[in-house]
Amino acid sequence: MLPKAAAWHAPLVLTFAAGPNAALLTLPDVTLFIADTDYELLSVAEVHEVLGTNGSAVTLDIKKCTGVQAAALGTTMLASTFDLKATVQTVVSKTLSNAGLTATAADRRLAAGNRLALDFTGTLTALAGVNVTVVLKRVRRPAY
Repeated sequence: MLPKAAAWHAPLVLTFAAGPNAALLTLPDVTLFIADTDYELLSVAEVHEVLGTNGSAVTLDIKKCTGVQAAALGTTMLASTFDLKATVQTVVSKTLSNAGLTATAADRRLAAGNRLALDFTGTLTALAGVNVTVVLKRVRRPAY
């Protein structure tokens, strides 16, 4: 275990998993994290076991929410959303180096009190087995 003085430099890894589609249908948007200090989004990876089949788009966006914003009204942190109708069991990663994250640095940053939310869009009826991993870097030492 790292001492507190060094631990704040370690990346923070957050995960979200929704197995059956009922979990997605009852809570399609979810706050994944509330920032305790300033963070920067480093990467997001997503995989799903059953693809969305609706005729319209079925997507996932990672949003920064401030104040009382709902996930759908937050600021996107990605350059483009995850396509949840894409091939199953295929991990899709978005980083700054592969142009998957927004190029706007301020939009990749969370200030203390901001929320990181998952914003699902489209008809999620067939979609199942969604797993998301988010990696954040602390950009300011938290007050312990």
